[in-house]
Amino acid sequence: MRGGLCALLVLAGAAVDLATKAWARASLEPYGPATDFLPFISLRLSFNKGVSFSLLSFDHDGGKLALLVFTGLLTLGLAVWAYRARGHERLSLSVILAGALANFLDRASRGVVTDFLDLHWGDWHPFIFNLADVWISIGVVLLLSRSFTRTTGRPA
Repeated sequence: MRGGLCALLVLAGAAVDLATKAWARASLEPYGPATDFLPFISLRLSFNKGVSFSLLSFDHDGGKLALLVFTGLLTLGLAVWAYRARGHERLSLSVILAGALANFLDRASRGVVTDFLDLHWGDWHPFIFNLADVWISIGVVLLLSRSFTRTTGRPA
């Protein structure tokens, strides 16, 4: 996939995520009651101070800044990797980058990442996420799927 199209994918994916987060902050009550969306996903606004599953959460400014710098460097490294990659790998990394960039921008502007999609089975609610997390998960699956379907070029 060409670099320009991948850049457009990154920007569009990040924009869609940031728009849905803005909608969630404007429309949902923070930590309020869940609103059914699908049989296994409800809408519930929450804010993640850390990274995945609230790991590395900090309440003090130094920790928040360190987390922002850390996630910014990871996002930058991912962008360099995607830029240097080609084909399927570039596409997969671009999808991951769209999510990483959106979460970084949300954290940089608000100090937290906005989550609003509450995954559940009955009364069990394992986690709340956002579309950026969906983009990251899809990109990882695409990246890994290629490694399982790649054929080796052994001489006959």
